Amino acid sequence: MPNKLTLINASNLHGGGGVQVAISFLYELTMMGDDFSSLHVVASNEVGKGLLRLSANTQVFGDYQICDTFGLQAFNSKLNNRIKNYEVVFTIFGPNYLRVKAKKEIVGFAQPWILNFDNPISEKMSFFSKSVLRFKFFIQWLFFLRADHYVVELEHVKKGLMQSKGIDAEKVSVVYNTVSSLYLDKSKWKSINIEKGTEEISLGIVTRDYPHKNIGILPAVGQILESKYNLKVHFYTTLNELEWSARDDFFKMYVSTVGSLSPEQCPSFYQQIDGVVFPSLLECFSATPLEAMVMTKPLFASDRGFVRDVCAEYALYFDPLDANDIAHKIARYFNTGSNRTEHLEKAKNHALNFSSARSRAEKYLEIIQQ
Repeated sequence: MPNKLTLINASNLHGGGGVQVAISFLYELTMMGDDFSSLHVVASNEVGKGLLRLSANTQVFGDYQICDTFGLQAFNSKLNNRIKNYEVVFTIFGPNYLRVKAKKEIVGFAQPWILNFDNPISEKMSFFSKSVLRFKFFIQWLFFLRADHYVVELEHVKKGLMQSKGIDAEKVSVVYNTVSSLYLDKSKWKSINIEKGTEEISLGIVTRDYPHKNIGILPAVGQILESKYNLKVHFYTTLNELEWSARDDFFKMYVSTVGSLSPEQCPSFYQQIDGVVFPSLLECFSATPLEAMVMTKPLFASDRGFVRDVCAEYALYFDPLDANDIAHKIARYFNTGSNRTEHLEKAKNHALNFSSARSRAEKYLEIIQQ
């Protein structure tokens, strides 16, 4: 266990996969039964609520507080007054915008835009929007540069930091992401009700409406499936009210939202759909493909390295920029009619063996100790 006074900083995590990773990591620590008196935690309200729902015993930590920081506003956060008391600060996912730098600072890096700014999304932007975004990630990288050590989720991210940013290999550790242990404990699942229409096939994705998630291509895929393959397919998402209200009528013809879900509700979401579609263009890592496989659902996913590195031969790959190719792969799967139970079980075992919440927590602790 850490023999130096250490702060785990999850104050900056308010949505997406980062919150789930933080909840999973901290929950695993509370289940280990070890002495964590030298480990202090600051968690955002979202992370704190997740731990509360799991009845996590946060008293195992030497200190546990709820504190929210938001982007650059953290520069003036009251947390700055505490940092000098710690030997090590581990920000689960950065950048860490705190003004005061810790003696040793470990930061999780999961910002693909910094490594690959010139991508299919930025290519469609106006010069002004592209310039503003480039400046944003430039500032982010300046804060990332203060870290003494980086934690990434796949080898290709470590390679990107080394090749494009000149970071020394010894300063980067790879700790695989994983599905939360929640998926292995049905007693913690919370049910939801998806109001389906008359579609033959329901496909879904747990996502926010970020441009790189590329869900804007889904209605075109639905239209092609209907007109060319005579398949009525509907897509279910987890967009919040603001994201949903920004979408047009054509999008809503083929796509629905069940609203934002808590981690405990996600297994119920997967249970009620026929498959998972993952058309993302840019990731460092996403747990969605692993979650789909653990729930024994067919996974239709982007033919990109960040998916293949995780899923190997267990996903059905498509070109995420080609609605016709996506529709073709979906139609071919559902029109074949063969029994794929064995393949889905193999995919599930692959996902379970890829990593585990406990091993991830243990590796984080090893890095802190070193």
